[in-house]
Amino acid sequence: MWPARAAISAIAAHAMVSPEAIAEAEAEVSDDGDLEAQVMEAFGALERAQPALGRWLRVVIAPVSDDTAQSLGYFLSIVVFRAFDHAFSHRMRPVDDDALAAVRATFEWDEELRRGDADELLESDDLVAIGQPYLMSFVRGQLEAALEPDEYGDPVEIDLEAIAAVYRAVLIEILALGQALSSPRGERTSKLLS
Repeated sequence: MWPARAAISAIAAHAMVSPEAIAEAEAEVSDDGDLEAQVMEAFGALERAQPALGRWLRVVIAPVSDDTAQSLGYFLSIVVFRAFDHAFSHRMRPVDDDALAAVRATFEWDEELRRGDADELLESDDLVAIGQPYLMSFVRGQLEAALEPDEYGDPVEIDLEAIAAVYRAVLIEILALGQALSSPRGERTSKLLS
């Protein structure tokens, strides 16, 4: 059940990314070879297919000074894009600047609603996970792996603010791509915005 207090609208069932699409997208990026070169080439493809979204993601991810957080940001943004593309290529439309700005504003509004309510049990990322459970399980799993202690059991040295910024950007990407889908019958999906 969708919470009564939410700026983010429920995600349509026909916009849910399947585990198979996620696995296929991850495998493409994780193949043998120079992973950094693959990631940068794949990110270029994301920017060509989704120019407004790609530009915004680069603005958020490129300045991140923590190498692990930056690499994770590029990797996750590519896998998310490719998973949507594998699942819905014929239904996916480019996210324009106005749509992206609206999704960002809605996400910020939802965060503010939750921040101001001590009784609120769900966070904004939980709402995204309700509508995209498989994709969010993958994203959260990658974040947890990046934060795991090293082989000696010592905590990893990673900028948690950078990780949070990257995670937030990926959440907005998920919402924006979901909004850019047409329905299976060719009708536009209902907007994620209330």
